[in-house]
Amino acid sequence: MKRTLPFEKYEAAGNDFILLDFLEHAGIDTQDVSLLSRMCDRHFGAGADGILVLRSSPEADFEMLYFNSDGRPSSFCGNGARAAVAYISGKQGKQHLSFRAFDGMHRGWVAAGRIGVSMCDMHSWKYLSEGFFVDSGSPHLVVRSANPWEIDLAKEGRRLRDLFGIEGVNVNFFDQDDSGLRIATYERGVEAETLACGTGIVATALADNLERGIRGTIRTPVRAKGGQLEVTMQLSDLMAQGVELVGPAKCVYSGFYIL
Repeated sequence: MKRTLPFEKYEAAGNDFILLDFLEHAGIDTQDVSLLSRMCDRHFGAGADGILVLRSSPEADFEMLYFNSDGRPSSFCGNGARAAVAYISGKQGKQHLSFRAFDGMHRGWVAAGRIGVSMCDMHSWKYLSEGFFVDSGSPHLVVRSANPWEIDLAKEGRRLRDLFGIEGVNVNFFDQDDSGLRIATYERGVEAETLACGTGIVATALADNLERGIRGTIRTPVRAKGGQLEVTMQLSDLMAQGVELVGPAKCVYSGFYIL
């Protein structure tokens, strides 16, 4: 009889994930790139932008590992973290959580139906000829552009991604109106557009506020194709601290993957 693997399917502002709970269920070999990529395949698997693996941590409520849809381990995923917080909060009945991820310790919380996570401090950003570069937990290039939702991301996103070598970079195009920022993101590892990218949204909020000379405590609303999010930060000329990302996240369904 074939073994089955229980999983949860989550979406966070349209960014969708397969969530594997290793705290409660037997795990799989997360170095099996072929298996993880098959699970993320939208025709032959469950389909997802990436996989969240949750496991126990001696110093936090849980540890989160993130894998891109190509099956390879990746850096921090902001929307994935919010999905993980939503899941663990529902399981444990806690409104406030702590967790460890690729870039260190984070806080997570649930309030008024919205899911928030603390992000890493940001510094050492760079202004390049192609755009604004910063690591917000994952490396991002940010480009201000008219009508970002109409850009051919498969072409332009890939072109800019490849300028940063084999590992590449995530690429964000954005503009601004009276309601806040509007963003479209090409994600490395997925090698396509995603409906939202948490670390990209944070990087873009930083780039916009720096460019416009805004400092201090800042709250920036951001619209991705998958939903509305909000970024809060304490910004100086040299560093962004107290960075938080808040938005929607929910379970779509539970299932079993046949191994």
